[in-house]
Amino acid sequence: MCGNSFSGKSTLAEAIAGKRSCALISLDDINRERGLGFGGDGIAVEEWERTHQIALARLEEQMPSGRDLVLDDTNCFRWLRDRYRSAAGRHGYRTVVIYLDIPLPILEERRRKNETTRERRGVKEPIFADLTRQFEAPAPDEPTLVFAPGDTIGEWIEAHLVG
Repeated sequence: MCGNSFSGKSTLAEAIAGKRSCALISLDDINRERGLGFGGDGIAVEEWERTHQIALARLEEQMPSGRDLVLDDTNCFRWLRDRYRSAAGRHGYRTVVIYLDIPLPILEERRRKNETTRERRGVKEPIFADLTRQFEAPAPDEPTLVFAPGDTIGEWIEAHLVG
């Protein structure tokens, strides 16, 4: 998974994992297990690195089974995606980035709406601004499937990941 906060990554990741019977590894879940709270509240870079190391270890544990895997995170930097691709390659896995390409105005609208509804954990404004400013969309040489505004989760999964 790859996308900014409020793009719908976790919702899509859970749907994919359910439909394809994939193992789901969520960095938010790992942070919670570690007692770090939520990334949108701010977590030190060193702690994020430890969380990524745990996610890598969990992927490495799952890969010998040959089961499909979904990694739920922003994966906002190319070097992070390359790191996971390298681990997958060592186990003979083919990887694809599922990029939720949601325009910034829609993301901002979803974040503002969430401040009222509290449907999910929020992301502090400075953290949201930094992430959107630093975010590196997948490059043309990265195998990528794009989920865009207007796509319906079930139909998208059927069209791109089933069969």
